Amino acid sequence: MKKLLFITVLFWSGIIYSQNSPKKIAIDDNGLGKQFPDCHLSGSICKLFPTGDDPETSLANAFKTSEKSFSIEIRKNSMSEEKQIALLGKTIKNINGNEKFFLQINTPFLVDSSFLSLLNIPSSNNTIAVGNYPIKVGAEYLVIHLALSAN
Repeated sequence: MKKLLFITVLFWSGIIYSQNSPKKIAIDDNGLGKQFPDCHLSGSICKLFPTGDDPETSLANAFKTSEKSFSIEIRKNSMSEEKQIALLGKTIKNINGNEKFFLQINTPFLVDSSFLSLLNIPSSNNTIAVGNYPIKVGAEYLVIHLALSAN
């Protein structure tokens, strides 16, 4: 009887966890950072598009955080030193614990409606406005939180 109860609780907790965790889509993170100085769209985001890869094994993912925001997570161990410098201004090994990092958006960036649709975000909120967006340096990922605004 205890074994049946344990299996039932385990089963339901898995279902509840999967419903509460954000749906992630694998993305190509090569369009992020200051590595594209000639990018006419922005100095820090040139493109955002899904790869179709499995989010569990992909190098970068995007996920919805609200109706007007989403986050991008990039596996730290997959980042070259050049990409680390492009996003953070320095390599990860040279980061002090207290430092704060931001992705600077210099011109409004229009996010493709099909990308937003995959994240289940209304396409009326389709522009990342000019500003500084926080980058959290976690144990496994860099997480960039981006906010959207209407045109």
